[in-house]
Amino acid sequence: MKKRIGLIAVVMMAVFVAACGSESASTGFEAPAEPIDGGEFESPTELDVVDQDALVSRTEDSSFPLPQLVDRKIIRTATLELEVEVVGAAVQEVESIAVAAGGFVSRSSVFIEEPPELGEEDDVAPRRTQTATVTIRVPAEVYASVMSQLRGIAEEVKSEISEASEVTEEYTDLQARLRNLEATEAGYLELLTKAEEIADILIVQDRINQVRLEIEQVQGRMNLLDSLTDLATITVQLTLPEAPAEEPDGEQGWAAEAWDAAWGGSQDAMVALGTVGIVGGVVLAWLAIPALVALAAWRLFGPRRSRGGEAGGTGTTV
Repeated sequence: MKKRIGLIAVVMMAVFVAACGSESASTGFEAPAEPIDGGEFESPTELDVVDQDALVSRTEDSSFPLPQLVDRKIIRTATLELEVEVVGAAVQEVESIAVAAGGFVSRSSVFIEEPPELGEEDDVAPRRTQTATVTIRVPAEVYASVMSQLRGIAEEVKSEISEASEVTEEYTDLQARLRNLEATEAGYLELLTKAEEIADILIVQDRINQVRLEIEQVQGRMNLLDSLTDLATITVQLTLPEAPAEEPDGEQGWAAEAWDAAWGGSQDAMVALGTVGIVGGVVLAWLAIPALVALAAWRLFGPRRSRGGEAGGTGTTV
């Protein structure tokens, strides 16, 4: 029983030491580097980023070599929209450029849109539209060269977007965390060889499994960052040039513009005259009814009064 209690105490002490080691490692990384006399660097501003391995080894051995600069981890991505004469041929050129640069095509898609059916009033059949999207991965060191080659295959570069994200700090933190986890795992493995009872073995094995899971997670993230920083990602969108507008037949220039203006003005005048004629016809239709009534009344009563007047005058004279 005393051995078991002692073993558990040792396990807890190992966990505490590992946690303290993690804090000291991160604190040591943030501390400024000590000045170096007679070295290659003349000012401390050139030592912006110090290798984490060198700092860790300094705590273990005072006679360490000069610190080395950590390689910067930068994720580069770009998107190009290019106008090309033939989409299919341009897709093959993009793939050839990627392979020649030591990269590969990660995704490629071609879209073809059929034109609508030709109508009776259409003189020229619309052409088929075709677009393509190609995503390539190329080594980061040839990123600028590949971008220049891709611009060269285009009739016109419609748009270009480039992005760069630095993940050096995250990668360095992952390295320090991985070393601490590996040291903790080594301590647990050593304790596992000294455990005698089954309960103690199970406790230590459970701790080892937890640490191993964290190691795999950290290692997976580091592998992903390595892949993203070692290879730049470029997405190329290929489209056909826009079809030119159809020019009307006949004489061009100011005479054609004057003719179009005169023709348009005459059409407006005809519309105005037609409107006046229609309005006048409607008004006359409404006036025709009372006019007919008045004419009928005059014909019925007007001539009789005239005859009656003439008859009365003749009788008086006689």
